[in-house]
Amino acid sequence: MKRRAFLGMLLLPLARGQACAPTPALTEGPYYLREVPEREDLREGLPGVPLRLLLRVRDRACRPLEGARVDLWHTDALGRYSGVNAPGTFCRGFRRTDGEGQAAFLTLFPGWYPSRTPHLHLRVEAGGRSFATQLFFPEEVQREVYALPPYRERGMPRVNNRQDGLFRADLLLRLEREGEGYRGAFVLTLPG
Repeated sequence: MKRRAFLGMLLLPLARGQACAPTPALTEGPYYLREVPEREDLREGLPGVPLRLLLRVRDRACRPLEGARVDLWHTDALGRYSGVNAPGTFCRGFRRTDGEGQAAFLTLFPGWYPSRTPHLHLRVEAGGRSFATQLFFPEEVQREVYALPPYRERGMPRVNNRQDGLFRADLLLRLEREGEGYRGAFVLTLPG
């Protein structure tokens, strides 16, 4: 019942004719790779705290977008990007949205690297256009996660949310505990 209530936040109906505010766009960053597997589970057996992510993609009229390509990528627990700092495609993949505009991923809570606060990269392709943004994590959750192995070997990030030049509070991912990990949900409203 609790899970249903959490996921139900994404499906709340809006009044007829109501427009949805677009999700803020942020830089795609230098580490996007197009040739990645279509899959839900991005972990590839790596150690780390599980993170279940449910994304809902919609247009400005608040209608769900079916068939949109949603790419997700981030660092592993040690702050490495696959295909850049390490070989492979771990912590990378894409999904197509279903009839409700939803795409689900199972991945790991990302590690950090010196110049940024921990974050996830997202890229959506729909209707011949692309949109990129990033999601961020509450610092109280970061403190919990980075006290656990394998994260604790590196300690807390050097850059907190407020110090990160790209951080936006409206792109903060609300998280709930789920077993040994976390789950989060976010609605992406594409501009135009």
